[in-house]
Amino acid sequence: AGISALPGMSPTPEAISVMFEQGIDISQHHAQELHEELIKKADLILAMTNKHKEYILKEFPFAQNKTFLLRKFTLNNKYKSNQNNERNYEIIDPIGRKIEFYRIVARELKENLEKILDKILEENNK
Repeated sequence: AGISALPGMSPTPEAISVMFEQGIDISQHHAQELHEELIKKADLILAMTNKHKEYILKEFPFAQNKTFLLRKFTLNNKYKSNQNNERNYEIIDPIGRKIEFYRIVARELKENLEKILDKILEENNK
């Protein structure tokens, strides 16, 4: 779910192309609105930018303890909620940029999500 795309919007051609390069077909994906039910069901909410995180917390303040910047969550223990220098942890949204930038963001997302998955699996195996 997103905060900017209109419900039903398709991914950008650049996003479709870059994900296809990764072996993932998102051509049939459509944006959905971020709403209270989704937030309540989520155990973890990861935002790419501080703007995204601020919007989520403004609209859904009850999500404070489960909303993090993706890169910050990857680098820190998830229970730390230090707000210092949050901009240093942003992953810039590639919308409106060239396909090369989409590739950079895709690599960064993949690396961070793999680390998060490893953390989750490690915690579940304790």
